Amino acid sequence: MSSVFVRMAIYVLSPLLTMLAGLLGGWGVSYDAATHMLTINVEAVIAAAVAAAGLSGAIFARWGVK
Repeated sequence: MSSVFVRMAIYVLSPLLTMLAGLLGGWGVSYDAATHMLTINVEAVIAAAVAAAGLSGAIFARWGVK
């Protein structure tokens, strides 16, 4: 596999993985089974999205230029 394909996969997957880690870690989303309520903390979800964009930008800064 070419390094170009690896870089493209990292560009695409890094925001998704960062958001998934934030959501699974309890950053902003919780479910109460007793009341059947899904609660979303908007500030925490936005922080996870910013972290995802930052990680993607850091990868691009490292490998995006020749």
